[in-house]
Amino acid sequence: MSQLSMESLSIVARQLPQLFAIILVLILGSSHAKAGAIGVDNRHPIDQYALSHSMSPDEARKKFGASGRIMCPFGEASAFLIFKSNIVVTARHVLFPEASMGGYAGRMSISRCGFEVSDGKGSKWHKVDVRSFLYPDAKQRSLTDRFDWVVMRLSEPVTEFEPYHMPSKPVSAGDKIIMATIRQDNFLPDDWNERILSDCRIRAIDNIDGVAASGIRTDCSSGHGASGGALLRQGPQGLEAVGVMSSMSASCTKFNRKRCYTFAVGFEPELVAAVHKLAGE
Repeated sequence: MSQLSMESLSIVARQLPQLFAIILVLILGSSHAKAGAIGVDNRHPIDQYALSHSMSPDEARKKFGASGRIMCPFGEASAFLIFKSNIVVTARHVLFPEASMGGYAGRMSISRCGFEVSDGKGSKWHKVDVRSFLYPDAKQRSLTDRFDWVVMRLSEPVTEFEPYHMPSKPVSAGDKIIMATIRQDNFLPDDWNERILSDCRIRAIDNIDGVAASGIRTDCSSGHGASGGALLRQGPQGLEAVGVMSSMSASCTKFNRKRCYTFAVGFEPELVAAVHKLAGE
């Protein structure tokens, strides 16, 4: 065997561990992408959702116009207007990753953020007052933790769309809900802000740390991009947000009703108080 061939084999041998690691990541990444469906995938781009609910796309985009995209350095995710036209809620882990989330780099200072809303024809960015962030002081302990929320105030109110209402009554297992997020993995619309909607149900209510309804388990399908989205239900005054999308259990590659679910943070008293505080009430 030539010296060149021996050197080539030696290089390949030294790189085998890295090659195996890359292959493993690709396999796990592919498996995770396919894990978006819980039983049956119930997600639809907003145009398809509108058609199946006897609405025009414009009507649907107006109805769910409070759902948009939050974008800060190092990350973007779903977010939504709540209670007032200048109050936005999203998942805390999209801004401040914790060790339990993977890729933990410590609590970082955020210098700028924007919140984007869209009517399907164009979009508008609204500046976030980064000094206004309110979130629990406690360290997030797991992927299904009641601490995974952050409330913020916009520098100016959104005038294009109405915010979602606060919950008018407690949630219960079996309640019909709508999950509203920005585009998730494996969806083709060009605009990252284009909404993905799904009709689903609350499966169970968790009382984490003894706090009533602080966790919500659902049958909503989800994937990367859903974090920070709204769980909605029809209330007496219109759509009201009852939860903040947080995570999906890891056992969803094969449907298991007990172990496979999407988790959302409920509107517990601390979250409600933070919204009212930023609203000046």
